[in-house]
Amino acid sequence: MYFAKNLRFLRRRAELSQSELGDRLATDYNTISRYENGKSTPKLDALTKLAQVFEVSIEALRSQDLTQQLAPATLGGGKDSRIDAPRGEGLPRPAKHPLVVSVELDGTGAGLARVVARLTAINEVVADTD
Repeated sequence: MYFAKNLRFLRRRAELSQSELGDRLATDYNTISRYENGKSTPKLDALTKLAQVFEVSIEALRSQDLTQQLAPATLGGGKDSRIDAPRGEGLPRPAKHPLVVSVELDGTGAGLARVVARLTAINEVVADTD
């Protein structure tokens, strides 16, 4: 079981304190601490709320090592179809002078949307300069 490890990882990626996460679950930071240290296991309703907060499936939260996942889309067991799209279908055209950009994903759908919007804007600027 990876629950305790995943909870700590996801909470830190979301930049939430144990107290802030506790507030979202209508509990206290001591309960979150016990979950993260493996001293306590949440009941189904709390587990469901945690899965919703971090936008992952309950199964992934409990039984997958989410710290090893590469993309937020894989956290809930989903798949980003753009990865397998043939070149030129649904993807922006490559710039003549590629630009390396580093981004940090926080594991949420909203975070992924922000990164995609920023990368799209950068791509448009670079494409306009060609």
